Order: sequence, then C-alpha cells, then structure tokens
Amino acid sequence: MRNCCLELSACGEKAFRVFLDILKQELDCLGIVDISSIQAFILMNVNDNVITMGEVLSRGYYVGSNASYNVKKMISNGYMKQNPSEYDKRASYLSLTDKGLELCQKLENAVNQHMSRFEATISGKQELERGLKFMKKIESYWQDILTRRI
Repeated sequence: MRNCCLELSACGEKAFRVFLDILKQELDCLGIVDISSIQAFILMNVNDNVITMGEVLSRGYYVGSNASYNVKKMISNGYMKQNPSEYDKRASYLSLTDKGLELCQKLENAVNQHMSRFEATISGKQELERGLKFMKKIESYWQDILTRRI
C-alpha cells in the first residue's frame, strides 16, 4: 500500500507540473512573456472572485514559489489589482483587472479544448469526476491527519 500512496502522490505532482507546462505553451502561443505559468494558474483560480492574500495561500494556488512575489508581479504587470480593506488596514483584497480577466478567459478556452479532446479519449466526464472525487478524499484524509493526528 505504501508504494501505491507514493506513486499516487508523485503522479499528482507530475500531472500538475505538466499542466503548468501546458499553460506555458499556451502563453507562448499567445505571445505573452510577462507572466509565468504558475502566475497564470493563480489567475485562473482567482478568476472573477475577490480574495485576500491569505486565501491565495490557504487555497494552495502556488507550488514551490513565493505567492506574495507572484501576486506583486501580476499587480505590476497589470493582471491583478489590490484594494485595501476599509475596515482592516492590514488586509487587502485581490481581484483581476480587465487584462487579467481577458487572459484568464483565453487560457480557460484553451484548457477546455484540451479537456474536450481528453474526455473523448477516456470514458468521459463521469470518469474525470470520479477521479477528482477520489483525489479530494485523499486530500481530506491527509488534511485530517495533519489537523487531528488520526
């Protein structure tokens, strides 16, 4: 069972890294060089929501890099904006600019095209949904171990 757990974790990590490579390829095709694939991933996850920096961190929208650096870079490149909270001067809210939303839409369209082709090669959408549900169960179990020491 131990080997299966390690392989599953490694497979998830590899799939994510390859997905980032796909995003990089899409950015290259669009001629966009002022944003990295991990920054594009953050944009896609924020989308039309308004979130705090804490939410960026807690939702895990980055891997192996400094989230605050990536957010500052996206703000300076015009993809994201930061608005201070009127109630708590320590907090600020992040949202995408029109430029960020436009890029997000282009990337989502490209990913949707890839996923449509992918769904046609396997058992379809139900297979994807079962896989996602299973991965979320594993994540939840590991999280329970961290928080409650099962």
